[in-house]
Amino acid sequence: MKTAIFFGAGASRAEGAPLQGELFKEYFKFIRADKPTYYTTEMERELRAFFHLMFSIDVDNSDLAKIKFPTFEEVLGVLDLAIQRNETLKNYDLDNIASNNNRLRNVRLHIIMSMAQIIHEKLKSYKSLHEELCKKLATSNLIKDVIFLTTNYDILIDNALTKLVDDPFKLTLDYGIDFVNFLAEDDWKAPKQNSVKLFKLHGSLNWLYCPTCNNITLTPKEKGVIRLLPDMYGQEKKNCSHCDSLFVPMIIPPSFFKNMNNAFLSIIWNKVEQELRDVNHIIFCGYSFPDADIHIKYLLKRIQTNRKTRIKFTVINNHNGKKNANKREEELRYKRFLGPRVNYTDLSFEQFCDHPQDFLC
Repeated sequence: MKTAIFFGAGASRAEGAPLQGELFKEYFKFIRADKPTYYTTEMERELRAFFHLMFSIDVDNSDLAKIKFPTFEEVLGVLDLAIQRNETLKNYDLDNIASNNNRLRNVRLHIIMSMAQIIHEKLKSYKSLHEELCKKLATSNLIKDVIFLTTNYDILIDNALTKLVDDPFKLTLDYGIDFVNFLAEDDWKAPKQNSVKLFKLHGSLNWLYCPTCNNITLTPKEKGVIRLLPDMYGQEKKNCSHCDSLFVPMIIPPSFFKNMNNAFLSIIWNKVEQELRDVNHIIFCGYSFPDADIHIKYLLKRIQTNRKTRIKFTVINNHNGKKNANKREEELRYKRFLGPRVNYTDLSFEQFCDHPQDFLC
């Protein structure tokens, strides 16, 4: 029986990553604590100004713990809609001859990079739950019957699966797309037949995209997007090996206005639909089924209805302190869309990682 394990933000939060509603608070707390004189880079200064101008938030003089920051989804939704409509916001233009030319797109990039930076910092140490899960699936000889899907940008599941490449399991990892690394010696190799499949539906912090050459580079075991940050970690800037252009992140924000036109993401989404046709069971881990993920809901509905056999759904998204009202609302959200037969459990991601074979056998 084939199974798909779908990771949402709650699975990463169990390892120590912030949820999207906590990203900006955590970012500014880090900036304040890290530097005696903070806001020293252009990105830091631009984000400071942006939150002041757009949301009347003074990150200099306010108690950050008491500030109600907008969510990552809300901020990117506003910026993406402005760019999509070719409109501007006051002090944030798209194309003109003024000094703030293209400031709207620049602040959008800074918002994404702030997310990358705080996830990098928060996951410098983690609980290894993803590693425990993958190792138990491998030792139970179940992992080759599993497809891994995630909307998370971090590389927790990537690193967990990459460790199985080495002895004793000797597995290979297939992201569903071809990286330019495949052509280089002593670098990441193309996956073999019957590889373990990992599909990252919204992009990844270890993918670097060159819009000039239209190719993509994988940085195994490393959040390569961090190299795009200005002078943050003393690392050498990462440029395209073919044309020497600067890479950009390939990250799709969790907003209603997702741009899914990138060729690599289109390939991934097409392959996901093909693979899920043969899946009997989808296990959602740490995924709240948000309204903004209409593309995923559309994909799931196609998978659910365009098949002869019934597909099973299990939800694992409990955690300490989760309110009963939130559980009931989330369960209703799942069952309203996928039907009443959804198995909405009271289990946490940690509990699932302890005994994943119980759900796959």
